[in-house]
Amino acid sequence: MSTKNGYKKTYTKIFTFYYLVEGFSQGIPFLVFPPYLALLLGNQFDVAQWLIVAAIGGLPWAIKMIIGLANDKWGSKKYGNRFPWIFSFGVFGAIWWFILAAYLPTDSSIYIFLALYYFMIGIGTAFSDTALDGLILDVTPKETLGRIQGYTWMCLLLGMGAGGMLLGLLFLALNIVPVLFLITGALMIFASFLTKLVKEPPLEEVTERYLGREVLSIFTKKKNWKVIGFTFTSSMGRTVLLTFFLYVILITLKVIDVKSTILSITSGNTVEFLGWTSVFYFFNGLGTFLGSFYSGRSADKNRKKTLVKTYIIYIPFCLLSVLPFLLTGAYIIALIYGLIGVTLFGALDGAIVVTTGTIKADIVKKDYPKLKSTYYALLVALFNGGQSVGSLLGALIFTYLALNFPGFSFYLLFFVISLFGAVTLLISYLLFRTIDPRDYELTRVIGEEKEIYFA
Repeated sequence: MSTKNGYKKTYTKIFTFYYLVEGFSQGIPFLVFPPYLALLLGNQFDVAQWLIVAAIGGLPWAIKMIIGLANDKWGSKKYGNRFPWIFSFGVFGAIWWFILAAYLPTDSSIYIFLALYYFMIGIGTAFSDTALDGLILDVTPKETLGRIQGYTWMCLLLGMGAGGMLLGLLFLALNIVPVLFLITGALMIFASFLTKLVKEPPLEEVTERYLGREVLSIFTKKKNWKVIGFTFTSSMGRTVLLTFFLYVILITLKVIDVKSTILSITSGNTVEFLGWTSVFYFFNGLGTFLGSFYSGRSADKNRKKTLVKTYIIYIPFCLLSVLPFLLTGAYIIALIYGLIGVTLFGALDGAIVVTTGTIKADIVKKDYPKLKSTYYALLVALFNGGQSVGSLLGALIFTYLALNFPGFSFYLLFFVISLFGAVTLLISYLLFRTIDPRDYELTRVIGEEKEIYFA
């Protein structure tokens, strides 16, 4: 069934399935690699080195503009502009999942190999995702864009949960994790191929002169730097905040301990460690699902109001999140508050991602209709680049304080990390307020605001 704009409901299913599988490709490294490291290295691993590996794995998401530029300019008359890029890089990422399944050392070089595999898988996933983003922008009407952003993000998180938590826990318990890597690679190929069913609109020819002029204007227009700064800072704290918050919970529950930069499992084994983290990531995913769903629908009514409300709740929560652990170390309090805390982190993060993603998509479609994939890929790259830079800075802050101030408790270290996250969110909020709402807000909302202003 097609809408009046030619958008078929089948497209939503294809997009959401793709993001479900992409959730596998993103969630397994994030959730399964740490306990798998602990399994291979004798129930412990270096937190600082793992954060560096994770940051390297995120780098492809910071350079994805390259492929956005390519699939805006070059395509295939037979297969379309987007599909060849989606499928070819989906296959590329799958190949590296297969290689990871075949070989991973168990000595100190494991961090180097894991960083390489993580990076190459990221190249395939991020570059394929970039072309898919362009396809979504090509075929999705503005009135439903917020909901589509919400649905795809929900499925991404569902995939991260299903792949990283449920299947990760099962395959780790059975000690057949490489099989999970093989399945993920096969699913990447299938999901990428399905996008061939989406009918691409004919793109206008983009000359080299026009392309060069428009790309240059992205970096020379003052208004774009507001969007760039807002995008980059909005994601800097998201990964490191959740990672350290989870460690605070598990330390309080006496599941793990952190001495210097080394995380050790103090209760149970690696399967139980993944079991604990899976429970908390499940609630985090539930929060993200609810936050994404609500914010997607809310953003289709009022973009600005939805995002401002999210910032107003998120920033204070970052600063106050450690307080219950300081007031009491009771097991049951830590467990209940931990579940509530990770759920709220997920809901707020989901709202940030969906609403900022919708706003960025609106700006892209308005300002660069012939370079949608290029500019949107740049903004997504900056969002992910901010996340990688934030993880690196978080690792450096943690390492410096842990090694030079051994008397600092992990709770104090987490407060410093949460302060870092709150400051980056505040900067992002202030930059967002400088962007003209007419560049992203719905026409009817702008009209209502004018009526109120002149009343």
